[in-house]
Amino acid sequence: MGAMPLRRGIRTRRPLGALPDIVPLLYDPKVGILGEIREHDREAGSPEYFRYVTTAGDTTAFSGHQNFSIGGGGSTSRGIALAKAIGEAIERYAAAVYDRRDYPMVPYDAAPFDCVAPQDFALFDTAQFDDPDFTYQPFNGQSDVRWMPAKSLVSGRIRHVPACFVHLPYLFPRNGDEWPLAQSISTGLACHGSFAQAALGGICEVVERDCFSITWQAMVSRERIRPESLAPAHRDAIRRFVAVGYDVHMMNISHDNRIPTIMTVLCGRRAGNAPLAVAAATDLSPLVAATKSLEELAHTERYVRQLMGELGRIEIEPGHRNVYSQVSHVNFWISPERARHADFLHASPREIDLADLPDRTTGDPAGDLDAVVRAIAGTGHDVLIADLATPDVAALGFHVVRALVPGYHPLYMGYRLRALGGRRLWTVPQALGHPGIDRSTGDNPMPHPFP
Repeated sequence: MGAMPLRRGIRTRRPLGALPDIVPLLYDPKVGILGEIREHDREAGSPEYFRYVTTAGDTTAFSGHQNFSIGGGGSTSRGIALAKAIGEAIERYAAAVYDRRDYPMVPYDAAPFDCVAPQDFALFDTAQFDDPDFTYQPFNGQSDVRWMPAKSLVSGRIRHVPACFVHLPYLFPRNGDEWPLAQSISTGLACHGSFAQAALGGICEVVERDCFSITWQAMVSRERIRPESLAPAHRDAIRRFVAVGYDVHMMNISHDNRIPTIMTVLCGRRAGNAPLAVAAATDLSPLVAATKSLEELAHTERYVRQLMGELGRIEIEPGHRNVYSQVSHVNFWISPERARHADFLHASPREIDLADLPDRTTGDPAGDLDAVVRAIAGTGHDVLIADLATPDVAALGFHVVRALVPGYHPLYMGYRLRALGGRRLWTVPQALGHPGIDRSTGDNPMPHPFP
């Protein structure tokens, strides 16, 4: 493994480049930030990708609640797959270390500090609250909310946002002293070796989820990217899927900010294949966005196949009340006859070359961060960053952040919990030249796959 061998208990078959310099400081099965690092063996019929899973240490002793501890990553590069899995576990570890009592609880209308207005967030439609079993409450000026500081990268000011939109998991107390506003999700969490790169990664994930969820809910058929226009590395990555019986479709799902966002859809043609898998990625470089989307597709394909072997199929229920989590979303789509309901994603007759998308990279992470912020600000939205690095994570040189773009469309798990509020779902498709949807016709009647 080079000058510093990985410690016993980390399962990997090849040298990992520079990662051994830092991994031994992260890993310890009893007290480490990472308690497990494991490379998945390639299974029969799966594409030729490297895939890793990591498990972060339990944060219960620090915060009184357990973190979402699993990280994962896939790539044609072993080192990149491992780095993705490690970064994801670290960010979920750091995001769970907090004490709710550190954040003042006050309604927006009475807050003595600058807060993002409740109506600026895209959450739920009024009609959703009419369901007596709906989990969450309206977010308004009288809501009892705990606020935490975040920095606006547009104005440079400190603005306060609900702590429940930042930490993961955020558990609302049973005694009802704080209003439950929305599901605790990981969108916008990022870990990297510099602030600019971490912030850029988190913001791009927020953009990606906005693009995917609006594309799905509004049932927009986006323009396809010609396979022959892809770089050799992309064609090689797709070949690995095709070799084991998959069709791969790649679409441009960029929105009004024109930050390149690529979605790939995987359709199985053989018995044992995942019937459907979806992935998306955002980056200022279309080449990088396409690469990341294919890497996420490999990670998702493995997850779908794992659940295919572990779970029984779920039936279609009225209102899809049995589709309420990441696992149940995937389980819904592992019934092959349902895959056709996602065909609209790649049904557009319009085609473009990957090179038709703008490359807005500057060659510098700080410059790229500024370019992304300016692009989002041009759509009328603020960009906020909350610093979540714990002392132990920061001491190792990592930055962990949560990025928020109030008003950008979230991706919630649970069909009944899908966001129907805000304005972007109802206006962005039309602004891009698509028919879109309105509240009288409703959105996609099928629960989204897990991207």
